[in-house]
Amino acid sequence: MFTAPKLLALLTSLFATVLLTLVIVAPRGEADTPSIDSPSVDKVDLRLLHEAVSGHQVVDGQYQEDVLEVASTIPASLQPALKGTKFVNGCHPWATKELGSCAFGTYDPEGWDSDDTHGHEWTNTIWVSSQAVRTGKASDVVLHEVGHAVVHNLFDDCYFPQQAEVSVKELLLQSFAHGGANPAELLADAFVVAFSTHSDDLHTHYFDDFNFQASKEVLLKLRAAVWLCSK
Repeated sequence: MFTAPKLLALLTSLFATVLLTLVIVAPRGEADTPSIDSPSVDKVDLRLLHEAVSGHQVVDGQYQEDVLEVASTIPASLQPALKGTKFVNGCHPWATKELGSCAFGTYDPEGWDSDDTHGHEWTNTIWVSSQAVRTGKASDVVLHEVGHAVVHNLFDDCYFPQQAEVSVKELLLQSFAHGGANPAELLADAFVVAFSTHSDDLHTHYFDDFNFQASKEVLLKLRAAVWLCSK
């Protein structure tokens, strides 16, 4: 017969085992996502950057401090993917050329220019347009682009213990397979749903355009992937 202290110890051990299993396989993301703090944000020398891309007139800077303020609210759980990442208020040169207009946001790990060359001064940057700031959508735009950074920097060489034959990135992209939309963009939108600190009128451009919804199970898998791959 168990005494009260022994019974309590046994229940505590069982609870810990079950919780660990949930975290690895299908965790409750809201319990395992670290609280939001105000991490330091790398600043970019807009003067030098403007000189580098002045021929494309893409660096705005009017809302640079607003963009940095939004960037400082990125959840701590996503920060491991952003080492050395700089945030720029403006229109990314390559994306602007491709779209013919200024994208709300762009993540650029390679420093691409409008002439299809890369390795430029703006390598490892997240760009946020002035329009995104003015319309109050900057926080969701930043989370979407941070989602791309997480996938690029953390998910490629990370594996769930019970599904080690396929990377976390590939498993998640399978969950966002769609006949018309780019799965990578849908996955990035899922970061907005999973990690936004507000719930009203989320800016999820690809979810909205393609009438897509991520299930609770998929969002739990996404949070689990962030927890696992950022360790």
